[in-house]
Amino acid sequence: MRVKDSVWQGCFGYWQPLFIQENLLPLGHAAWQGWLTQGRGVVVCDLSMVDIASVDWSRDLVQYTLHFIAESQVPAYLRGLAIEAGSIPHLLSTVQTYRPEQDMLLLMLGNGQTDIQLLKQLALTPPECYRQVRHRWDEFTLPLPMADGADDDA
Repeated sequence: MRVKDSVWQGCFGYWQPLFIQENLLPLGHAAWQGWLTQGRGVVVCDLSMVDIASVDWSRDLVQYTLHFIAESQVPAYLRGLAIEAGSIPHLLSTVQTYRPEQDMLLLMLGNGQTDIQLLKQLALTPPECYRQVRHRWDEFTLPLPMADGADDDA
């Protein structure tokens, strides 16, 4: 019997690929929007969860925030995360050389870990993610709760 990916990855701590698979559109949207407004940089995804091993990535709603760090701010941001100083020049080189129209540089914070990934030659590119999210915006935003006594028919 083959073990499901979510079980296998939960056992060994490799939760990032399943999270990326389930959230590629918003991640790619953030990458391309960041590129359009700030140039090169890193998408930062901060997951606010307690027990990643128990998450069913295809069903459970996982709270996270996304923001884009422009290239000029990356060194200070990485130092603030206590990234090993010797790793920072290599990461900066990656920021300067990745292909924003095809690749995405992603820094994930979750489960007490900092994980940096360069996702290359994506089948669904950041510009396509951006286009799809903008076209299907209602699927990616939650309606605000109505105030008490508000009338839907007004």
